[in-house]
Amino acid sequence: MADVEDTNQLLRSMGAKFRVEIARPAVHLPRRFPVSQSFTLAAMQNFSAFSGSLHRELTRLVPEDIGQRSRRLGATVSPLAIWLFGYHFLVGREAAIALGGLRPDIRAEKIAQVLAYWQRVALAHRGDGRFDNSDAGGTNQFLPPAAVQTLYQALIPSDARIKRLTPEFLDALEEYLFLLNAEARLGVCDSGPYPLHMNRVLIVRDFFDLQARAYPWHEAVADLPYQHCALAFTLDPADFPTIELTDRSELLTSPTRYVHAIRELALLTNDGGSLRVLPFTEMDWLMRTVKRAQPKLLKWFERLSPREWILHGALPWLQRSHALLARSVSRGDAFDTEALRSLPSYEHDEAQAARWATERCLAPGNATAFTLFT
Repeated sequence: MADVEDTNQLLRSMGAKFRVEIARPAVHLPRRFPVSQSFTLAAMQNFSAFSGSLHRELTRLVPEDIGQRSRRLGATVSPLAIWLFGYHFLVGREAAIALGGLRPDIRAEKIAQVLAYWQRVALAHRGDGRFDNSDAGGTNQFLPPAAVQTLYQALIPSDARIKRLTPEFLDALEEYLFLLNAEARLGVCDSGPYPLHMNRVLIVRDFFDLQARAYPWHEAVADLPYQHCALAFTLDPADFPTIELTDRSELLTSPTRYVHAIRELALLTNDGGSLRVLPFTEMDWLMRTVKRAQPKLLKWFERLSPREWILHGALPWLQRSHALLARSVSRGDAFDTEALRSLPSYEHDEAQAARWATERCLAPGNATAFTLFT
């Protein structure tokens, strides 16, 4: 019983934080993709895989090595990928319970093993003894001091031209990555606030997998000049009562429109394996390039059948979680029988696909999002 009680305590804690996180208003809302269906399918696939045959693979990996190797910009194992590994897995369990395919009292030992693996990766990656940004007061300062110093030295003052271009650049990159990841916010990750010697804090916005190398639609964006880029920028804490990161690694400030208060910035890439400062003029070029790529992406998706939209839309979620297993998602047979079995019940019904959220995770009166073991 001790192991079950420990697992239930963890489920309560993670469930309370998850309710807060998914209740936040979304900046970008899906317009074309069946995101609820894709999200549920991917979550059920991860739950089936990680608590099934893959639990043996977890015992052969060293999570501390994976977490420590990812303490750099542009890493496949990003803070967002780490967060998703634990929480998306539990969403899969909720979906399986809600859709009638799983009793809530089984697989306790395997679930505990998956969550223990997630915790060890998170601790090694963060280096602050915490699992989530909310545990650390809305912060994640995972970059080592040498990397922060490199970013600091690369900063240039935000003059009138930079102030005019920066909002357009951020909007263009985020819109592109939103579409590239099948209308899921999976290609942008903030870290910080890193304190600096001057009266500033540093925020680092990581844009990764710009060329979609792990996705079948990568050829549609083959013209992208970079696989990765990052924008480091400073804010003056005196301008904001609060500066914090959500558990999904998204910057929140009060007041909300922080982009016009940026004091210095630097554009960098980790292509080639080491951080390299890019000239400011690359912002305009990269912005125009991603805008040209978006119609090609849409054309690629528009040839798919409705079910293929769901299957392909699930791949970005799978890729993020599988990054912690030091392997990529199979493009041909990424879904097993157990995950696909319930797809017809919600394939054409968004509300049915989201039952896990409405009937449990966001149900009024619940203190936690995740079902406990009995």
